[in-house]
Amino acid sequence: MQETVKKLNGKKEYDELSSCMHSKIEGCRRICGGAKHVCLVLFVGQILAGLLGLSAVCAAMLSRLGFSLPLVQNIPHYLLLFLVFGTVQLCLRGLHPRPEMVIPEGKKVHTCSWPALYYLMAGCVDLHAFWATLAAYAYTNVTSIQLLDCLGIPTSMVLSYFLLSYRYAWTHYLGAGICLFGAVLMIGADILAVTDQTTELSAKTNITMNSNRTQVLFGDLLAVLGAILYGMSSVLQEHLTYKFGAVSYLTWFSLIGALFGTVYSLILEHGQLSTLIWTGLLNGKNIPMISLLYYFGYALSMFTLDFIMAFTIHRISAVFINLSLLSADIWGLLAGIWLFQVQFHYLYFASFFLIIAGASLFAIRNAKSHPVTIHE
Repeated sequence: MQETVKKLNGKKEYDELSSCMHSKIEGCRRICGGAKHVCLVLFVGQILAGLLGLSAVCAAMLSRLGFSLPLVQNIPHYLLLFLVFGTVQLCLRGLHPRPEMVIPEGKKVHTCSWPALYYLMAGCVDLHAFWATLAAYAYTNVTSIQLLDCLGIPTSMVLSYFLLSYRYAWTHYLGAGICLFGAVLMIGADILAVTDQTTELSAKTNITMNSNRTQVLFGDLLAVLGAILYGMSSVLQEHLTYKFGAVSYLTWFSLIGALFGTVYSLILEHGQLSTLIWTGLLNGKNIPMISLLYYFGYALSMFTLDFIMAFTIHRISAVFINLSLLSADIWGLLAGIWLFQVQFHYLYFASFFLIIAGASLFAIRNAKSHPVTIHE
């Protein structure tokens, strides 16, 4: 009898020890999985920020050379996206044709126009966001644009709350606040790094401060519009890639962007473009052939940015991407030190650390309220 009791007690202790070990292993797995997720999304976010910084450097080089056609500048990457992913979509439909619908006799069929309207909205919003931001550089300074670009973060958070049913915890608000503080610190570093307040506030874009207050105010309004539209564009992108897939989104959104960009450029920039084609001059300046290198460099960097973002945004959220893109100016600064003789300030390191820390805190908890499914 005593031996039976000992065996039962030993088995009970073994079960308790086994359960304790199992719970510890599961806890370690969850911690490792969470750390792996945070590292992955931070890595993707910094790749996107680096690509955005590269596109900014190419745009700055074009500006230095006198090339100022923001609409023409954005058409190639839209066309490239459409050609590549339009071909991919045709191949996918050929391999996996849709089943035919059986329509009951006497029943009317109404074709769904909502996807087309969504894509139309996404393409228009994205194009106008780029257009407004690039146009703002002609009227206001880079520091103002960097500060006002932060408005894309609350825009994307509010839209994600209503459109994507996101629910935020205190870590999300704190992480976003730390990122915004890092962005403000970076702008302060920009101001402290300049040597002459009457010249350009940031040599990496070769833009000088305009003394006309009306024009500066107009430029600030354009920057606000661009930031809000980009926040809307990123949330629409996450919504559409979740519902219809990344390939479908990239195909139709890029087609809309290319069409609207071509129409706008023919209306607003046809005179400058024709002069550039026939004489090689733009606004009275000779545009060197090396500008083609920066032109296609801008197009390829934007193509890669949109491509990677479309396939990852529904996994890491539009808000997190907007937070990560705050560090794009840091990557642009590294190139600017060499290309534009930008003066370095130690606060750049502090601002980069704060942005990464805030993004990490934001990524610890998942704000999504719906399961993620892969359409491709």
